Amino acid sequence: MTASEQRLAIALGVILVGGGAFLGLNKMKAWKLRVDALGREVAAAKADADELLARKDFWDKRSAWLAEKQPPFTKAGEATTSILNLVDELATKHGVSIPLKQPNEGSERAGLTSAAVTLKVVGEMKPVMSWLYDLQQPSAFIAVPAMTITPNDEDSSKIELNLRIEKWFRLSAS
Repeated sequence: MTASEQRLAIALGVILVGGGAFLGLNKMKAWKLRVDALGREVAAAKADADELLARKDFWDKRSAWLAEKQPPFTKAGEATTSILNLVDELATKHGVSIPLKQPNEGSERAGLTSAAVTLKVVGEMKPVMSWLYDLQQPSAFIAVPAMTITPNDEDSSKIELNLRIEKWFRLSAS
């Protein structure tokens, strides 16, 4: 091999080695970026887990309170009756009228079931809002997933509240 051929072979070898190193470094950089991103995700998940563990006592107390206070589910009819009795009792207390009471099918979640009722409440703004406030006390386990407030067509001093309420009950462990 002549000297010029040797130089050409060496140059070709340097180009091939340099190109291979360049491609390898690019792949290694992309791999490092993926590993770093996964490392950040793991660190964030660990921070979330540590935060949840730090609040464990709070959630244990809340769970114990729920187990003690939340009413157990017995029958669908009894559950709906308990909602209607509470609604009527509070309506009498606050001086509002409820011309529509329509039982609906409840829903279920893990360990919980609900009884649902659609209501139309008519009254002046302050008594209706007081009724709604008293209805949603934490010890009642009542949620209002849907509600609309409109002026009353017949009496402008009153409002109409159309709402769906759900009372949540604890399912017995079986």
